[in-house]
Amino acid sequence: MSSQQIDADLPPHYNDFETELPLKFRVGNEDVSPLVTITAAQAHLRLLAAFDKLKRDVYSAHSSLSDEETSEIPSDPHRAWVVFVNRAVYRFDQFMSGKWTSDFPNWNETAVPPLDVVMVWHTYLLNPRTYYEDSIRRTTPFARRLAAMESMPLTLIASLIDPTTLEVALPSAHREAFFESTSGLPFMYSLKTTYSDVVSLQCPCCNTINPTVRWITREGDKEGNGTGFAELDFVHQCDWCSRKFNRSMMGVKKFCEELTRRRARRKVFFAETLLDPMTGKADEMLAEMLTLRLVRRINAVFKLEKKSCGQDEIIQEAINLAKGLDWSPQELYVLIHQGLRPREKHHVYDEQLPRVKRIVAAYSLPGYASIDLVAAILRQGSFIEKMKELGWLESSCFQSPRDQATLLRAIARYHAFLDLMVSKPGSFLVPTMDIVSHGQVANHDIFNLSFL
Repeated sequence: MSSQQIDADLPPHYNDFETELPLKFRVGNEDVSPLVTITAAQAHLRLLAAFDKLKRDVYSAHSSLSDEETSEIPSDPHRAWVVFVNRAVYRFDQFMSGKWTSDFPNWNETAVPPLDVVMVWHTYLLNPRTYYEDSIRRTTPFARRLAAMESMPLTLIASLIDPTTLEVALPSAHREAFFESTSGLPFMYSLKTTYSDVVSLQCPCCNTINPTVRWITREGDKEGNGTGFAELDFVHQCDWCSRKFNRSMMGVKKFCEELTRRRARRKVFFAETLLDPMTGKADEMLAEMLTLRLVRRINAVFKLEKKSCGQDEIIQEAINLAKGLDWSPQELYVLIHQGLRPREKHHVYDEQLPRVKRIVAAYSLPGYASIDLVAAILRQGSFIEKMKELGWLESSCFQSPRDQATLLRAIARYHAFLDLMVSKPGSFLVPTMDIVSHGQVANHDIFNLSFL
């Protein structure tokens, strides 16, 4: 083996103070331009620091309540943060599914949503397979906007955050109006939630809007006993049909509605059926086969004689199907298993199959996303805490040439990690902290290019 070949196989050599990235990185059989820049990495760190400050602001707001506020607002800061995240996910759903007057505008200050919604969007992007599949498996406004917003403009968003104080700039009138007209909600979020704050939800049993569902209840002061929409044991008695419903029942109704839309000849692939589990690439032929199996099984079980569902029958048929399942995730699991594995008998006490388990999990909660965004954001918080402990979120960090060299090396290591993934297809590889912090710069189109 020649010395040139040996040098080519060795990892790259770093000087003490790298000042710029190379023009190309080797990823697989291709030489690619840097997929992450030092500017984007710095912007990402500022955004993470702003998320950390947002959490600290919520904690601070609940650690110094007045006597009058204490009677109306829970004083537990951790509980308050969980409630805040729940409300942020709801605001994200409303923004992404609301009425837009036109196609998504070019990225500018006007189009940037509030920080709490950006936080939800950021976490969603860091689960790229789910984000990608949710953006292509249906043709709803929510899916189309996911596709339109698959690349987060980090430098633009970071420019709206003060680098020293991490305070978010006051929105322009156009930016505020765009969010409010789209979502139907105030631009400014509230750090505090009172016992009287409410949210409007559709009953999964009769489809009636319930406009006074409480976010939190006084019972929630006792751990695990809260029945508000932002609490673990959520349950609400419908104002119209008087039936009690919870999150899992809303999730089952979501599945049934997608199925009836498919029967109404809409483009619908069920969650966890469209992407190849190994490659992450869309496989419509496989998804079509799985979907048809499910539809045929449901047609047989519920004796749906008509081959299709009328457009004006979608909601009522979805309610009827959910009722037939008793709005039960366990019954839904058995039905899906029987549809995908028609030759195998299955009971609720049998071991769950991985794909079926993932499908049911995607329909275990309300909302448009096929992932529990609240849980994902709370998990992401531990990563941000680690970044903070390392000092990487300090405004003074990575300003000197010595510190910036660390960023450059992390970016180089990210591209080396991509090269490793290409050379080890199907392997489960875990990146180190510095690669995660700068490689996953919430840039979904980069993910599609590099991973899929």
